[in-house]
Amino acid sequence: MAVDLDRVRDLLFGNQPDQAAALARTRDTKSIFDAALHLAWANLLEEMGLADELVLELNLAVRDDPENKGTYTRLAEIYLDQGQWRRAAQAWAELARRDPGRPDAYREWGRVLEEAQEYEKAGQVYRQGLENTGDPEFNGLVKNLDFLKGEKDVPAAGPGPAQLLPQPHHLAAFTTLFSGREGVYARQWVSPTGEYGYTPVEEPLTPKAAENHILGNLTAGVYPVRIDNTVNFIAFDLDLAKFALRKSITNQKLWQAVMGKVHQAACRLLDLGAAQDLPMYLEDSGFKGRHVWIFLETPVPAGVAKKCGDRLATRLQPLPPEVTIEVFPKQGSVPRGSLGNLIKLPLGLHKRTGLRAQFILPDGSPIEDQLNFLLGVHRASRRLVYGLIQRFQSQGLPAASPAPAPGIDLSAVPTDFPELESVERPPPVPRLQEVYDLERDGPFQTLLLKCPVLKSIVEKVNQTSLLDQDETMVLIHTLGHLPQGPQAVNEIFQRCMNADPALFLKSRLRGNPMSCPKIRARVPRITSAAACNCVFDLAVNLYPTPLIHVHGTSADGPAHPLGLTVDSLQFQNLVQEYLKLRKQMREAQLLMERYEGKLIEFFEAAGVDSVQTSLGKLLFDKKEEGKPRFMLEI
Repeated sequence: MAVDLDRVRDLLFGNQPDQAAALARTRDTKSIFDAALHLAWANLLEEMGLADELVLELNLAVRDDPENKGTYTRLAEIYLDQGQWRRAAQAWAELARRDPGRPDAYREWGRVLEEAQEYEKAGQVYRQGLENTGDPEFNGLVKNLDFLKGEKDVPAAGPGPAQLLPQPHHLAAFTTLFSGREGVYARQWVSPTGEYGYTPVEEPLTPKAAENHILGNLTAGVYPVRIDNTVNFIAFDLDLAKFALRKSITNQKLWQAVMGKVHQAACRLLDLGAAQDLPMYLEDSGFKGRHVWIFLETPVPAGVAKKCGDRLATRLQPLPPEVTIEVFPKQGSVPRGSLGNLIKLPLGLHKRTGLRAQFILPDGSPIEDQLNFLLGVHRASRRLVYGLIQRFQSQGLPAASPAPAPGIDLSAVPTDFPELESVERPPPVPRLQEVYDLERDGPFQTLLLKCPVLKSIVEKVNQTSLLDQDETMVLIHTLGHLPQGPQAVNEIFQRCMNADPALFLKSRLRGNPMSCPKIRARVPRITSAAACNCVFDLAVNLYPTPLIHVHGTSADGPAHPLGLTVDSLQFQNLVQEYLKLRKQMREAQLLMERYEGKLIEFFEAAGVDSVQTSLGKLLFDKKEEGKPRFMLEI
């Protein structure tokens, strides 16, 4: 069965995901009693997005090693993400039974029951948690339950919301800005008893659905993470904490005071964005909080978006105790078959209060023209998002528990690697010297020219800004031995979204660098694709390692400037950016032609040759010969 696992992994990393999935489904592991093997399968299946298969392997791992506490946690989170709250509760219950002194097991178990409105059962769990752990937090959780069971009233609302009448171009802008998971959105419901929630609707968020949302016929939410685990926006949900809601919901004066704290926290977030040239937009969510939106020019990986949001949220700390903050997307990736967490869309009516969720100014007043406002929002570039994360990382700022990429755990460095004994780990991220230039580091560039494996890893960083744990160790224990190894390693890590600050190097490594056989064992999917088969003179070098390639190379580099060759990182980055711009230009040209075709139909059908817009008069020039054209008079 271990051979089948390797075959599936080779197919997956060989860019044959369909064949890998088909082979994975044919495995038969139920008769095998090996928890480590089941967890290895689980890791691979999660990366492939096979949610049902993943759950099966995790259950088999529990069967074979019921004392592995982390497996219960993982199962509970997956069940909850799939909407199977009863099974999630069972997983937390089993963890609490096996580790009765663990407060988080009772807390998460109760939270699942609470969200399912099983308040009596949640109360029993919290009281059991208090008895077994002595954690006083459970007293507050029990009191909050009393409030939730009787919560029906909301603060007095002001005048009813003004009617919005969206036009087709407004709906096009709305569905583009808030585009999330394909083929599904959510509708908010409210019961006669005052309870409310969301139900998935298995259809796209069409302009018609968006129109009904804005008109108030329904209230919609979206699941931000798309099928390919990318997102089109980052959002922050700032809300009243439950205890503050309980105390203030029947007291209008107190309500205004605590809501003022929520609004102030949201405005602080706007200030942070302004300091980073990051466009953000503030929304009154229609009940007990504020949303802050960052719209993106092009989709970015959900893990990157979450890390960007987490780092901004961390800089808001400390928040008043009455204020909570959540970052969307909440997940760095969503397994296939799951949807992740949803966020309610703006411009609709909150079913609980009847108030419209609308964009507002920092002074709290609503933006005058909500619909046309959508047409002029600025979007953050991919480069800006990545650069913000790198700047925060270089400043040594902590992240608010950002989720690592699937299958990657850099939070705990393994202890079975002797190479790590020589790594000095300073607490803060060291700043690179201004004089160092990676593109003109002779030994580094020579090594990349002659070692296709290291070149592939560095190219991956440049293209995805991600590294897994094995790739990280390979870079540290090869490049870290170069004359300017710490600067080279740290410069690459600065470009990486998930690099562990604890692994940044302070000084050049001593001892033996990582050998070629060990590199092949660490990153077989890369070495197999990169033709890793260098031949060294074993009579001279009994210990094969990529560092042999730079033996005798001057730290100042060879005579020719490697930074300007076609194999250099500088040239490759330039080519990548150029090709990206060419692609964007082509996409923009096709989109422009499509819009111009539709505009021509509208102008000819209406029998007009000009129309007034917010930017000036748009003129339709009907040429006798050739294609008609449009001109804008400012």
